[in-house]
Amino acid sequence: MASLTASLRTSLVRLLGASSLSSLAAAALVACVAAGCGSTAGGGVATTDAGRPGPGLAEQSTAAPIELFSWWARIGESDALGALTREHQRHYPNDVIINATAELSGLARSTLRTRMQRNEPPDTFQANVGKDLMQWVLVNGLDDRETKLSPLDDVIDDVATWRRTMPKVLIDEVSYDGKLYAVPSNIHRLNTLFYNKKIFETYGLTEPKTIDDLKSMAKKLDGTGVRLIAVGSREPWTLALIAFECMLVAREGPEFYDNYFRGNVRADDPRILADLNAMLDLLSLANDDHAQLSWLQALELVVRGKAALTIMGDWARVSFNARGMKYGQDYAEMPFPQSEDTFVYTSDTFPLPIQAKNRAGAIRLLKSMGSAEGQRVMNAAKGALSARTDVAPENDPMFMSKHALLQRGPLVLALSGLVPPRFASDLGGALSEMSEQRDLEPVVQTLRSRYALLK
Repeated sequence: MASLTASLRTSLVRLLGASSLSSLAAAALVACVAAGCGSTAGGGVATTDAGRPGPGLAEQSTAAPIELFSWWARIGESDALGALTREHQRHYPNDVIINATAELSGLARSTLRTRMQRNEPPDTFQANVGKDLMQWVLVNGLDDRETKLSPLDDVIDDVATWRRTMPKVLIDEVSYDGKLYAVPSNIHRLNTLFYNKKIFETYGLTEPKTIDDLKSMAKKLDGTGVRLIAVGSREPWTLALIAFECMLVAREGPEFYDNYFRGNVRADDPRILADLNAMLDLLSLANDDHAQLSWLQALELVVRGKAALTIMGDWARVSFNARGMKYGQDYAEMPFPQSEDTFVYTSDTFPLPIQAKNRAGAIRLLKSMGSAEGQRVMNAAKGALSARTDVAPENDPMFMSKHALLQRGPLVLALSGLVPPRFASDLGGALSEMSEQRDLEPVVQTLRSRYALLK
């Protein structure tokens, strides 16, 4: 039976196309039917023993699966959606969750956009807090009259608890006209870097306190065959992360960063030009093939000792662990130099599409995502802080430090939340050209021609 299940799933995905979320949903459903939906799985189709008691059984579905789409994937032993599934099924044991994933966020967003435009959404999906989410509410660019998402206030009683236990700045970014449109599942810090401790010890490197320290560190590695910084810019958002969410915040401060990307400064402000020049200098310390690598492949260079450090959001910690690296022994995390007291954040949020096929099931799943226990198990696997401040962080100095900073701020939103998707896409392409040509002009021209989109 197991081989039949695998065969059905594989055949259907090949028939319908691997990039289609509908094919993933159908394949998972066929596999579920073939297997009888009688076992638990962390990804793909998640099921459980229907005999296990739990609250809310009268509400649950016994047939229709719940399709969830994200770019979360199981990494080694870390499986955030699997952990959520198990917690959800303690309360709704008959629910079947289809976990349709895409490895890279760019592919996920592109596939989701196609489905949303065709009015064939998954039952819920991952979106970054801010404009990445709100594009589906403000579809007409003016108000929510053509929203593709349902407000949650009228269908989930727990919204009142979420408003009380989550940071107001976070709640504001998932709300419009007083209505909440998604469940924030976590909080990630973007302005961080990770380094290989053994490389640091071998070559006498210490944690950089300033951006200039990075240049001094690179000189110590001259002739060793080890690059200072590993970068993977196949998806150009990684260049934006380094240039703006890390370097601009460090060089000019969080207030300037926030004002600039809210459209309140000149597009070609001299501070932006100086930051872009500094970005080019920093890229000269990185691997030459960064345009061919993903951020995960860049991380692998640090694991293998081919590079000393990589600049990436704190979700990278899980990937280091999955590669056999022990935190504090083999690698470490630190804030990006000169930005120690600023928390550049994003949050993975999950909404309820108006045209969700299994609306009732999606509502149940969103309730689990927003619950204290759901957030605890998800984020223990995800390496993130809970969006709920009443869920304690892991007993780890770095998590506790970030949790304290989250309480006092300042918090500044990542670019995926600050800028419209069209602007982010154009800026990413221009940054790729800039890094390839070693010339600021593609980015400067893009900022000048697109800056009005931010106002």
